[in-house]
Amino acid sequence: MSISPTDALSVRGLGKRYRLGTRAKRDLWALHNVSFDVPRGQILGVIGPNGAGKTTLLKVLSRVTPPTEGVVEGRGRVIPLLAIGAGFQQDMTGRDNVFMNAAMYGIGAADVEQQLAEIFEFAGVTEFADVPVKKYSSGMYIRLAFSVAIHMQPDILLADEVLAVGDQEFQEKCLTRVEEAGRRGVTVLFVSHDMAAITRLCHRVLWINGGEIVEIGDPETVVSRYQNAAFSVNAAQLSGRRSGAHVSPVGEIVQVTLHGADGGQVGAVKANEPVRLRILHRFSKGGYLARYTLHVKARGAVAFRSRIPEDAAIAEPGLYTAEVVIPADLLSDTMYTVDVDVIGINGREWHPMVATNAVTFQVFAPESQQRDALGGVLAPRLPWQVSRAGSPSEAAPPVADAGTGR
Repeated sequence: MSISPTDALSVRGLGKRYRLGTRAKRDLWALHNVSFDVPRGQILGVIGPNGAGKTTLLKVLSRVTPPTEGVVEGRGRVIPLLAIGAGFQQDMTGRDNVFMNAAMYGIGAADVEQQLAEIFEFAGVTEFADVPVKKYSSGMYIRLAFSVAIHMQPDILLADEVLAVGDQEFQEKCLTRVEEAGRRGVTVLFVSHDMAAITRLCHRVLWINGGEIVEIGDPETVVSRYQNAAFSVNAAQLSGRRSGAHVSPVGEIVQVTLHGADGGQVGAVKANEPVRLRILHRFSKGGYLARYTLHVKARGAVAFRSRIPEDAAIAEPGLYTAEVVIPADLLSDTMYTVDVDVIGINGREWHPMVATNAVTFQVFAPESQQRDALGGVLAPRLPWQVSRAGSPSEAAPPVADAGTGR
């Protein structure tokens, strides 16, 4: 294979296989038959649900892990932004860590010296340059790690979820810097669950799921189709497996799906619309109480949990559905993954059925709201009131009722 003169990166038939299990070994293809080209100076967005193969793709491209099959050709220095700060030595100062990381990418001390002030200024840690990084706050650590990577003069930048860390102001700085890198001719692969950022930054978008390419094309088209796809990732897998955590001696979780206001199955929802989670499950025995819990996760944390107020009576064996509505104006504009627990209870008998990562879905802000409004994992609509502040003895009547606001 010979890379085109206009391309910075060319991938053909890429596959990555992992062998699972100690006795009964089985193969898991994290990537399979992945092929695409990225011209110089293009920002390619990479999207997909959790476990789709996005991070594995970037690890193979950055040579962190070798491919099982296929060919990758690229031009120039490749700088990965994968596990931010993974290469920092805790007992070394920020300054020493900058020089050490630069040396790893073949950048000499003289070149680093010219950029040192800018690296610390961008990270906002100039006065802590000679302090060991183990004494940094998590925010300082993350900002310096990103600043080091982005200043390493990359020809190809591999950025994995750089918006999932740091505060909102720093996330915006990251976005701007990635945008500037693309304008300078740097080729960027940008992995994110933030669809607004993907649409804003990227020239093209690669949608990957199950280790294979679903679609590659212009951002608005691919993102729109991705947002409208139903990501009940485990539904078919659950219905086809007769053993696992979702199965217990008294029943099994058959399917978990997400539904919009019209009742149709969805994979994305506007933040100001409710969404209904439906659990299809089977009890093989009657005479049990059923306890239902969902765990909603986002950005590496549990955003919230919800348990049914009272256990439901399962008098007879059969197929059942349990539904819960996540209200409008609660979720932020990000990607969520849901775990579901169903416990069959009969006295001291407890039989849990657990579907981990049962459904993944995207929440996006309505057109009337700006991307930089909030961030975070929750954005509940709360009652606000603005009143004129008077003296303690003066009853100040409200001059404006701001209502509720996201």
